[in-house]
Amino acid sequence: MQTPKLLRATPGLRTGNVRIGSTHAYSFNGDQVRLDAELLADAPASLSGRDWALQLWACAAPFVGHPTAGTLVAQIPLDTLTAESLQYVGAETPGFPPAGHGSHAMVLVLAAGHDGCFDEVHDYANYPLAESFTQPEINGSARFELGDKTVTVSADGITNPRAADNLSGTLSLELWALTSPYTGGTPAGVQLAASQLGNLGGQQAWHNINAEHPLAATPAGTWHIALLLREWASTGFVTRDYVNFPLPVSWPEAETKAVAEVKAEASPAATATPSAAPKAAPKAEPKAAPKTAPNAAKTAKAAPVGVSVNTASAAQLAAIKGLPKAVAAAIVAARPFSSLDELLTLKGIGIKLLDKLKANLSL
Repeated sequence: MQTPKLLRATPGLRTGNVRIGSTHAYSFNGDQVRLDAELLADAPASLSGRDWALQLWACAAPFVGHPTAGTLVAQIPLDTLTAESLQYVGAETPGFPPAGHGSHAMVLVLAAGHDGCFDEVHDYANYPLAESFTQPEINGSARFELGDKTVTVSADGITNPRAADNLSGTLSLELWALTSPYTGGTPAGVQLAASQLGNLGGQQAWHNINAEHPLAATPAGTWHIALLLREWASTGFVTRDYVNFPLPVSWPEAETKAVAEVKAEASPAATATPSAAPKAAPKAEPKAAPKTAPNAAKTAKAAPVGVSVNTASAAQLAAIKGLPKAVAAAIVAARPFSSLDELLTLKGIGIKLLDKLKANLSL
């Protein structure tokens, strides 16, 4: 699920015709969240013509109608609303707590919209007690060093502060190049390196983490660099903690290809003497070249058919015509997917774009 970062009330929509009653609650059970609410409808007819959802937000401050920074933790579409003036709704759904540390004001929101987009706030209820989420975290300082083809990632430590019997999911320490400093949710950018660290028991820690990896990509432009600690959950990897590095990193246009692509395209004959072959055997060049370089170029430009959103690399996905690189990176970060329609939860993919891409995508 994509996690919006701003809770705002749409002017003129909070009329009171449909509102949250005095009975409502939320509860966490591991990665699942249970939402329950009593709904009151003074004008039952106002329930029709819209799709409805119950949302739980973690905000920087209690919500009073003004735009407030926050994270959409859970959302339950309400498929069973009737024309009754009083009804009870509730269900359990995967939860996406905000990454990092600190306490949060919790807000229950009754939202409406169309086609699965619930951006009309009709009512809300603030909970009096702030919520702090206990999640695996990065301790001390973190660093990275970039080489021409490698990157070294270091951290003083990683801790699982949960109860002693609470074993974490697989933890992954990932270095990302992002379009803006990371604040949570699905990272919008390119993954540079990743370390699969394994499971960490509750009340335990790893110390002096240091790992060197092949540099997965050198995307052209200037990027914000962030180190993300992510945990495998029922919905895939979820960010639990992060560190934003203060200085941006830039790569020139000539270095835009992923390192993996460069290795795949290079052959022993091409890399050994790239400029000597035409001089040594000019007559042989017309026969050899059409079988290698031109065909390879056509393959790179052609739109792949049936590229798997669950197994393809970000570079392979980005080769599809009309699929931006940032969206390809978001697909890799958010998988696995059980259907192509789940791609609509990612930033940058709408219904029209997905319809155009489906012919070239598969699970």
